[in-house]
Amino acid sequence: MMITTRCVRSFLLTLSIGVAVAVTAHPALSEGSEPRPAVVRVAAEDNGGRSCGSGTLVAVEGKVGLVLTNWHVVRDATGQVSVEFPDGTRSAATVLKVDKTWDLAALLIWRPEVAAVELADEPPKPGDELTIAGYGSGSYREATGKAVQYVSPGEGHPFEIVELSVVARNGDSGGPIFNDKGQMAGVLFGSAGGRTDGSHCGRVRWFVKQAVTESATLSKSVKWAQND
Repeated sequence: MMITTRCVRSFLLTLSIGVAVAVTAHPALSEGSEPRPAVVRVAAEDNGGRSCGSGTLVAVEGKVGLVLTNWHVVRDATGQVSVEFPDGTRSAATVLKVDKTWDLAALLIWRPEVAAVELADEPPKPGDELTIAGYGSGSYREATGKAVQYVSPGEGHPFEIVELSVVARNGDSGGPIFNDKGQMAGVLFGSAGGRTDGSHCGRVRWFVKQAVTESATLSKSVKWAQND
């Protein structure tokens, strides 16, 4: 089940640049807890209003930053795509790259005053404790479970979707999966049967490496993507 929710709240954004555009301890594992600074709300205008999900800032350089979310969050966008950080910073965004198979999208934004989340070097192992984060239909929440197994998105594809024993909510789509070190271990995209699925950090790293080549600034600066 893909998970998005409708959002009618308007963002007062007036940026009109053709490329990237944007503005300026572990919290309690419960709904309404303090959001991690780099976890954002993503909104995409479409013909029926707005489609909302979550996302994570994973790279910054100069005046730009890179936010990861799900392809299905921005899939139907016919108007502006925007992000909002926990500190109230709001931003328009350009969809830089998408991967439909792994349900990933990279958004290019103006750099915020927020540090990017570190991407884990190693995929989680079954039994590892993992935490999902997102904004659901409004409030930020983190929930923790364990990595259960790996599955494939279809015949001919590798087993790079991690399944974990926790339930995501509508609107958490595109949110991060954190390991016990606070690193990003994956990007969640769906929840069903009491479990949540997401592309693991190896697949995410590969996707970011492809995405940064689309940006002259990021392609020169995101060293961890270059060196893989």
